[in-house]
Amino acid sequence: MEVALLLSVLMVAMVMLVFLRRWRPMLIAMLSVPLSLAGAFVVMWTLGFSLNTLSLIALVLSIGFVVDDAIVVIENIVRHMEEGTPALPAALIGVDEIGFTVVSITLSLVAVFAPMLFGNNFTALMRELSVTLTAAVVISAVVSLTLTPALCGRYLTLEHAGGSKPNRLQQALERFDRGLLQRYERALDWAMRHRRLMRWQPPILLVLTAVLAIAVAKTAGGGIMPEEDIGMMQADITAEANISPTLLAERAQQVALVMQANPAVEDVTTILGGNSGIGAVGNNATMFVDLKPYGHGPMDRHDRVNKVIERLDKQYKKLSDLDISMTPLQFIGGSNSGKAGQGQYQFQLSSSAGTSLQEPTLKLAQQMRGVKDLRDISTSFDSIGKQQMLTVDREAAGRLNVTMGMVDTVLYEAFGQAQVSIIYSDINQYRVVLTASGERSLSPQTLLNTYVRNSKGLMIPLSALARITPSIAPVGIRHFNQLESATINYNLAKGVSQLQGLKLVDQVIAAAQLPAGMQKDYTGNNQQLVEAATNAGLMLIAVILVMYIVLGILYESLIHPLTILSTLPAAGVGAYLAMLITQTQLTIMSIIAILMLIGIVKKNAILMVDFALVAERERGMSAPDAIRQAALVRFRPITMTTLVAMGAALPLAIGFGVGAETRQPLGIAIFGGLLVSQLLTLLSTPAIYLWQHDRRERKAARKQLRAEIKRQRALQQQIPALPK
Repeated sequence: MEVALLLSVLMVAMVMLVFLRRWRPMLIAMLSVPLSLAGAFVVMWTLGFSLNTLSLIALVLSIGFVVDDAIVVIENIVRHMEEGTPALPAALIGVDEIGFTVVSITLSLVAVFAPMLFGNNFTALMRELSVTLTAAVVISAVVSLTLTPALCGRYLTLEHAGGSKPNRLQQALERFDRGLLQRYERALDWAMRHRRLMRWQPPILLVLTAVLAIAVAKTAGGGIMPEEDIGMMQADITAEANISPTLLAERAQQVALVMQANPAVEDVTTILGGNSGIGAVGNNATMFVDLKPYGHGPMDRHDRVNKVIERLDKQYKKLSDLDISMTPLQFIGGSNSGKAGQGQYQFQLSSSAGTSLQEPTLKLAQQMRGVKDLRDISTSFDSIGKQQMLTVDREAAGRLNVTMGMVDTVLYEAFGQAQVSIIYSDINQYRVVLTASGERSLSPQTLLNTYVRNSKGLMIPLSALARITPSIAPVGIRHFNQLESATINYNLAKGVSQLQGLKLVDQVIAAAQLPAGMQKDYTGNNQQLVEAATNAGLMLIAVILVMYIVLGILYESLIHPLTILSTLPAAGVGAYLAMLITQTQLTIMSIIAILMLIGIVKKNAILMVDFALVAERERGMSAPDAIRQAALVRFRPITMTTLVAMGAALPLAIGFGVGAETRQPLGIAIFGGLLVSQLLTLLSTPAIYLWQHDRRERKAARKQLRAEIKRQRALQQQIPALPK
């Protein structure tokens, strides 16, 4: 993550140096990065946040955000200086012109992150990320409107001040900048001539966004979080239900020895009964495995965690009396939340009709085992143990003057480990626990050798009034929503996403034709995925509504916010297209990237719309001339800020360090969304801005035509009819 942070800073600095072609404005703009990050650290410390995966991702992404405002301010000041205005007056004029635009961009960004601050588990997970980003963006706006123009007025000079000649590199960059602007001017003129065609771009891209999203979900799949390799995995061991704790410990030790012999394994920790969920040892054991760091050195691990699991699976298949399921651990998600059973994913079956769950559950599990993409299938009915029923003959007990309470009391005192006293010493205390001796608890038959004192004080052997009947029963009885339930756990084959796994499970359940009254409920990771998918759609709608309201208040218009929001479909197309090409899964990180794109891409439209409105209002320019000049003047800051954000996202898309798989979807979606939106919105935004102007002109033309027709009819009525 530190490498990604450093590379993001370097990419941002390089982009600004290419376009500004001078060290001073680049250094002034880069000064907003440490100041904004320092302010974000203060906010994090005040709120008790820590430096973790999400907060570090927020800091890396904020680098592309925080320099945007400074770039816009500096570019506007430089433009006035190139027109002949001295540095200090240019700084005052430039910040006065661009101040409202910076405020609009900042408030719209805050509107994007605001819905993440409230809600349930899905939004709470991203609260730290959104707060960190919001703090950095707000502080950068303050720095850009105060410190940045002050430094520009004091230290900024023109490129060729003092008669100095530009070197070859500066001349090449200047020619590149000028040629790029000329090509954009020709494309802009074509788009404005065909603006009725360009206005169809947002609805077409909106439909294309939905199509690409479905294509990504079907081909790449989806899940809660991207699968990552953090160098840790969990192994769940399930033995025969009647195994003793001593024998279970021996078998778990054998499994651990095989694990430790693997060259990729660093350390193994084994817990007996750690995954039982009931506090007893039972027949379960859990191993937490630390792997060596991934790399290419002699002491490093050369295989990814999934490859290590595949290799160990082949070795553990030889242990026929044990079921061993291994899953990679992740920073967020990636475990079965401490539930008993094997498998990273699970769902519950319950019946409101009171029918038995054992037969349909086992039948469904058998059908799931026939699906090659589902593996490690286990159910809560797999562990069937022996049960010894102690049946008391009440008539015999009555004849012997023994009550059921006496039987309960003697059994509890013999086998219940009841605390009967406390022995106090000078420095410690000891609890005295009453229990039967070891030789009297080796087998169920020893229960019958227990004596009960009857009401007359005589000792009566339990065998005189009770018998033991063996039977079989599940190790535990589960309940879900106050109904008896059954659990089915499963893992997924390599390359199968969690979303694809849910579709496979639904297909198997539909084909199984469960009895009437039985219902399925996803739990654990599956439940989180279903909730995240629902909440993501609601959050997307909330973000767009909040942004529309904020922009409507700022511009006092209902139309201009729609012009600004028309840039969003292009970003969605770019993001999903990049994810489709790279086969990136739909996860929470992908959703965050889409939300962040909403905040980034509308900046292009804000820069154009704000300049055009000022030109119409203060300079008396017509709407076509105003938006054309706005697009040309704002082309360089728009290109710079977009490339800066792409440069900050590129190290994330490439992936560096441990847990890079979590950050890659963010970088891929942001990079693709910015690339496509930059190419399309620079042409579509002016055309959409002129919709209201063209509508007024068409309305005035129709009104004038109706008036002309009315006048012609009146003239015809005044002309006398010709004599026949």
